[in-house]
Amino acid sequence: MGNPDVKPAKVAVDSEFLNKLGRLKIETRKILAGVMKGDKRSRAYGTSVEFADYRDYHRGDDLRYLDWNIYARLERFFLKLFHEEEDLTVHILVDVSLSMETGEPNKSTYARKLAACLSYIALSNLDRISVTSFADGIQKGTQLLRGKGHFGIVVEMLNSVVSESSTDFEASVKEFNLRQRSKGLVFVISDFLDPVKLKDGLKRLAYRKHDIVLIQVLDKNEIDPELRGDWALTDIETGEIIEVSISPRLLSDYKRKMVAYLKDLKSFASKMHAGYVLVTTDIDVEDFILKELAFAGYVR
Repeated sequence: MGNPDVKPAKVAVDSEFLNKLGRLKIETRKILAGVMKGDKRSRAYGTSVEFADYRDYHRGDDLRYLDWNIYARLERFFLKLFHEEEDLTVHILVDVSLSMETGEPNKSTYARKLAACLSYIALSNLDRISVTSFADGIQKGTQLLRGKGHFGIVVEMLNSVVSESSTDFEASVKEFNLRQRSKGLVFVISDFLDPVKLKDGLKRLAYRKHDIVLIQVLDKNEIDPELRGDWALTDIETGEIIEVSISPRLLSDYKRKMVAYLKDLKSFASKMHAGYVLVTTDIDVEDFILKELAFAGYVR
């Protein structure tokens, strides 16, 4: 276990940025079955008011949806199809392990602010959301919430978490799957520096047929470190101290392996039909959402 007294900075989102977020919508790439009617349009055809397309009539089809105007012109039966509107359930998983308590700006603070912003977008559109923090298991989480009036609950939860322990993504997903049964869009916000359990955890999420988006939050120095000379490096999760002499060759080898790891993670996410976005904490959260996530198609 790590130091239980490590408390990240509080999440704060200014009102001007919230107004911008309130005009956005979260997009899902999959057809996800909703429980209640909402304002998310599915590709499944139903009987809502928005016309979609025609198809040939087949015996047994509901005669109420025949287009008699087309029949009068072509003497063929065509059935009118409509988009079925479904609500969206958004689950947000936030890594609060001790490895997130590094970076400048701090990775944990960045990840929790990002989670709050995504929550506000979903709540503004009457999507149902849950927000869950994890490390070597589930730490804290909300029930399914709906409506902007619940945003304070999300912020309070995110500000009450304590960074502790190492990361066990597989164990966290096992517990999450037991707590949250509803299928939906799952954002996982983490540094993903748990290569051993990460893939197994992602497989467990994919098995539940969620639409998954991985958002990897790193400090830019974790990708391109500027260290030189002799250092005593401490593993923040285990407390282990390693003395190293950082040479240009060692740095080159580290960068090569980091690039390979990031490439492998992105490739595995694609194999699991999951989205993947990398962000470093020197990029403003507002710019990341309004530009990067919008460009990737996860918000609009």
